[in-house]
Amino acid sequence: MSIPSPRASLAFIVVTGGALVVLGLGVACKKTEPRTDPQTAPQAQAPGAVPPAGTAAPGTAAAAANAPGVLGKGVIRGTVHFTGKAPEAKPITTPDPFCARQALKEEEVVVAPGGGLKNVLIRVTKGATGTYDAPKADAVVDQSGCVYRPRVQAVMPGQTVQIKNSDQTLHNVHTYKGASTVFNQAQIPGMGPMSKTFSDGGQIIKFKCDVHPWMTGYVAVATNPFFAVSAADGSFAIDKLPAGTYTLEAWHERLGSRTADVTVTETDPAKATFDFTGA
Repeated sequence: MSIPSPRASLAFIVVTGGALVVLGLGVACKKTEPRTDPQTAPQAQAPGAVPPAGTAAPGTAAAAANAPGVLGKGVIRGTVHFTGKAPEAKPITTPDPFCARQALKEEEVVVAPGGGLKNVLIRVTKGATGTYDAPKADAVVDQSGCVYRPRVQAVMPGQTVQIKNSDQTLHNVHTYKGASTVFNQAQIPGMGPMSKTFSDGGQIIKFKCDVHPWMTGYVAVATNPFFAVSAADGSFAIDKLPAGTYTLEAWHERLGSRTADVTVTETDPAKATFDFTGA
């Protein structure tokens, strides 16, 4: 709606040759328009024009993120090393007679004689696009010998995780996302598996047993199927990658994270090495 500009009128009386002459002068108050900085003003783009370099076309990023993920023939092989003096694996003492018979030792930092570091999660954090379906096969977390087996693993969002108690003693599965409890349930001997799923890709779920405080495990919820966990000698392999450049993250529960950029082809395996120091 247009708003008319207010106007003010002034009148002057002039005496000329004995006659009175009235002169009217109209003064208009001009409407002030807001100023627009040409550098920040939205720029209209002609139909069919190509966006400037570095500018994604509308909907392109969303379409790429929602497109089906692609598998390829590329492979990354590598090793995780621990440098320096490896920490001693101290014996664990417990009043639980079943667990006491397992001759348990600490497993936070497990270093092979050659320096390979076990239980490091290696995953692609950048470079993979699209969405991937959860595997039909279930993942398993087994409370066996009063420890979580495997200690570290990764699953896809929506993939079923079967949590078992193979021991002849009570365990309590208390899981955390950060400092927040995800679920907290007891599991008596002979009880069937608990089936759980996790939906938040990128999160690492921590498993603890409130009955046996040394029992710790981790389930990483990946955003793509390109991940691995280092073996006893520190080796790992990630396969089925399309050709491209990826950012890898190597995560250890106590020693933190390292990252590396790796270029993958579908002909020769790419190499990646991660070094961790101290404990």
